[in-house]
Amino acid sequence: MKTILTLLPAWFLSFSAHSQSGPYMFSGAGYIGNGQIGLLTKDAEAAIVLPALLASRSHGGWSVAAATRTGLSDLTEISGAAHLKLPWKDQVAIGIQHTGIEGYSEQRITLSYARRLFEKLNLALQFDLNRNEAEEYDDLLATSWSISIHAPIAKELTMSAWLYNPLGDEGTLNLPSMARIGLLYEPSKKVGVAMEAEKDWRHDLRLKAGIHYQLHPRMAVRWGIGTNPSLLHAGITWKIFNQMGITGGWRYHSRLGSSLSASLSQYHTE
Repeated sequence: MKTILTLLPAWFLSFSAHSQSGPYMFSGAGYIGNGQIGLLTKDAEAAIVLPALLASRSHGGWSVAAATRTGLSDLTEISGAAHLKLPWKDQVAIGIQHTGIEGYSEQRITLSYARRLFEKLNLALQFDLNRNEAEEYDDLLATSWSISIHAPIAKELTMSAWLYNPLGDEGTLNLPSMARIGLLYEPSKKVGVAMEAEKDWRHDLRLKAGIHYQLHPRMAVRWGIGTNPSLLHAGITWKIFNQMGITGGWRYHSRLGSSLSASLSQYHTE
């Protein structure tokens, strides 16, 4: 019976691998609320989902977050990220993610280096260590890497690309090889509309769209949708103490149900 109880959560997380494992793990409340589009990430969560975005920032920052799923009160999802501006203006970043249920857990640690190559091109390299742990079984470890770009191609238009595990090394955890390409349109400082295409070589193409709207100097709202599987997103950020923000995020997954998340981060206005 103990073995069965151990294998059930492992089977559940394996079945839902399209929303877990490696780059699919929980990254933060803002990322969930904006449709899981890296270009709309306003705080340190970018250190996990689009490190190249950090090269355009004139500061460091940090973020911590937690999430829960309806019907799975014993499932724990947490994440944290921080980035630091170096004296020569490059950025280094670290991200930590954890998903766990009784008898089974996954962790991912990311290290990133972001640099502005040209006026309209930023580049980042990211390395990660993944660990899966199940009771009565040996821990499984796997490493991978990714490359991302962030390019402000026009005053109101920005593009991004993120390529994960490009050599297709699966290792002991069968990590995916995947690409994300995004486009952001900002007609004003208050509004950002983004679209992103995501292709995991093991699954069908996913399309995502999201909106970030600065409703008030202290409050921003966001929405998003996604396909394959069908996803709905919403979120809100409230600015406190001038450089701090509290964010709430919601996501509805057509197979896994609803997720609620919250984060606290260092919030900056460029």
